Amino acid sequence: MRLRMRVAAVCVLATGFVSGQDAAKAGFEVASIKPEAGDCANGHGSPPEPGRLHVRCIAVVDLIQQAYGVFGNGPTAEPKEIQVLGAPGWVGSDLFDIDAKPAGQASLDQMYGPMLRSLLEERFQLKIHRETRQVPVYDLTVAAGGSKLRRTAEGSCVMLDLSHPPPPPRPGTPGMKGCGSSSIRAVAGKMTVDGVGITMKAFAGLTLSSRVNLKRAVVDKTGLQGQFDIHLEFAPVEGQTASDAPSLFTALQEQLGLKLADASGPVEVLVVDHVEKPSAN
Repeated sequence: MRLRMRVAAVCVLATGFVSGQDAAKAGFEVASIKPEAGDCANGHGSPPEPGRLHVRCIAVVDLIQQAYGVFGNGPTAEPKEIQVLGAPGWVGSDLFDIDAKPAGQASLDQMYGPMLRSLLEERFQLKIHRETRQVPVYDLTVAAGGSKLRRTAEGSCVMLDLSHPPPPPRPGTPGMKGCGSSSIRAVAGKMTVDGVGITMKAFAGLTLSSRVNLKRAVVDKTGLQGQFDIHLEFAPVEGQTASDAPSLFTALQEQLGLKLADASGPVEVLVVDHVEKPSAN
C-alpha cells in the first residue's frame, strides 16, 4: 500500500465500546496528527495494524487517495488510486505522522475508508467532490512479441481480507505473501517494482497510474486475466541521474512484454474545494 504522513493534537470523538460498523460512523476515539520534522522518505508508511491507524511520513494527498479512492467503496480486489486536482502545493509536499485509535473494534478497510474520511473532513477541513473528465491517459497493452509475464503459482500467496486480517507471523518466521501486494523502491539510480498475485487491472490502475509518478491514469487494455508475479527495473521517471537502467516504457516491453500507448478517455478525478493544515492544540 502506498502511504506518504507532526501539529500535536488529540481529539476525543467517542467513548465506550461500539461495534465495527458503529465505530466507522463515529470516527476515531483519539487521533494525534503531527507535522513530520525529520528527513523521512516521502511516499512510505507503516504496515497496516489491526485496530489502529498508524502512519508516518505521509502527505495529505496520499491520505485522500486512500480514503476516497483505494478504500472509497469498501474492500475490493481491484484497488485504484484517483488523481487529486485543485489542491495547494503543501498537500503533496508536507509530511505528517498520524496515530489514531477507534473506540471499539474496527477493520482496516473501515479505518482507511469512512473513518479516515471523517478525520480529513474534521481535522483538515477537507471539502472535496468527484468529477469525470476527458484527459490524456496511457493504454496498457501487450507488446508485439507477446506477454512475458509469469503467472502466480497456486498457493504462493493468500488473498487479503482487510475485514479479517490474518494474525501476524510468529517471531522468526516469514509471513505468507498477500496476493495483490507490491512494493516500489529506489536503489542505485533505478526503480524496482516487485509484486505477487497482481491482476493487470490492479497493476495498471494502482502501481503504474500513481506509484511510479507517471501523472496519468493507466487503463488496462491487455485482455490478460488471472494473477501474475511482477519484477520490473527501470530508470526513475523524474529526476533521473546517471543510470544504466532502461526507461519505464522500454523496461515494460523488454521485461514484461507490455507497452504503454498515448490515449484519451474519461477518468474519475477528485477535486479539492477546500483544505487547511491542522492547528496545534
